[in-house]
This record gives sequence, C-alpha cells and structure tokens, in this order.
Amino acid sequence: LTDLSRQVGKTGRYVLVNIPAAQIEAIENGQVASRHSGVVGKQDRQTPILRSAIHELNFNPVWHVPPTVIEKDLVPKGQQMSRANQDVLAKYKIDAYDGSGKKLDSSRIDWNSPSSRNLTFKQQPGPENPMGFVKVNFANAHSVYMHDTPSDSLFGRNFRAASSGCVRVQGIDKFVAWLMAPEGCTLERVHGLKKSGERFDARLKKPVPLYFAYITAWATEDGVVQFRRDLYDKDGVGQIASTY
Repeated sequence: LTDLSRQVGKTGRYVLVNIPAAQIEAIENGQVASRHSGVVGKQDRQTPILRSAIHELNFNPVWHVPPTVIEKDLVPKGQQMSRANQDVLAKYKIDAYDGSGKKLDSSRIDWNSPSSRNLTFKQQPGPENPMGFVKVNFANAHSVYMHDTPSDSLFGRNFRAASSGCVRVQGIDKFVAWLMAPEGCTLERVHGLKKSGERFDARLKKPVPLYFAYITAWATEDGVVQFRRDLYDKDGVGQIASTY
C-alpha cells in the first residue's frame, strides 16, 4: 500500500481498481471524481495485480472470446447442448472461424474434438454481447480489460467475484466520459454512441495511468477503518491463524 501511495502520489489523474473491494475510482488532483462498483475475477480466474495505462476505448465492440472462456465455458456448454441436439453458437449468436478466417457452419462443429478449441469465436455488438457497449483497453500480459456488461444484477451483490479475470464497471458511461473529457468528449456524446450502436474506437491522446491493487483494509478520512474479504487468500492470515 505504501508503494502504491508513492506511485500515484506523482500522478494528477489516474484510475485505481481495488480488487477485494470490487471498486473502481477515477482520481483527479487527489480527489475521487467518480466511484463505481465492479465485478472482478473468480477464485480460479483471478483479476491480476498490475500497473498500466488506459489508452483506447472500443464502443459497441465485437467480442473475441478469450482462450480461458473457450476452454472452461464455451466448449463444455457446446458439448452439453450438442447432446440435446442444440447449437450453442446459434443460441448465443456467436460466430466460429477456422485458421484461415473462414466462417464455419456452427451446426457442423464437433465439440468433442480437440480442434474445436483451436477455432476463433466472435460475437457481434448487441444486447447479448458480454462487453456491453464499451471496452476499455490497457497494455498487460494477462489479456484482461475493463468493460460494460448487460448483467447489471451482479452489481447488487455483496460478493462480486464472478468474472473470468476482467473487470466489469457499473455506470461505465460516466467513467468513460471522465476518461475522454480531455479529448472534449461529453457524457451526452457517450450516451449517443451507446444509443446508436455505432462501432467506434477512440485512442486517448494522453493515456490515463491505471492501477489494479489488492487492498483488504484501509482507513478513510473520517477515521473509519474499512475491511474487505481476502478474495484470493493473498494476506496470509489463514496460515498465521493456523499456528495458534
């Protein structure tokens, strides 16, 4: 936490994601400009601790299904539904492509074959796209990003570790407008892109520093100490307690 304070203390404008709190804060001049509930990774698909910078936003993006989701979700679901003569790709409006980029007939895919894991899967923009209407990109070695979601009910949970490692952001339209404010973008413009469904990619002229941190206890300015669940057992409390 001390190292994090030292890093961000030099930065006037940055984003802090506290993984155990499932919370995103947009910070400007030492003050919280906007705070958002989030959804973070499950125990077996953890959101990584990282330092990067947000450089690009994809509005109404195509979802490129990541390898972890293909392996752990899509293929098992495809196997299950094929036994009932159902087409998982048709149900979720996902397209499959071979190594040459040719679109395949989804009904002819053999989900029990290892080759199914080597296909490319994409879902076009729309109400069922798990990216929602905007994806927030930053360089990292974990293939994670931040994004909107059509599943708003998840934000109402006390325990919000339910993703595959990426971070979902509640009220992301306000967050995105803050990111793009130096570019002259307004909340109205963001709402317009959401309503229109227009595919649009925006690169930030000045990337915004981003920190994914793991903080389970901290004090607020009023002297209240906040505690959050040690989602990924990183604090080592379990090992200490077991010695007594």
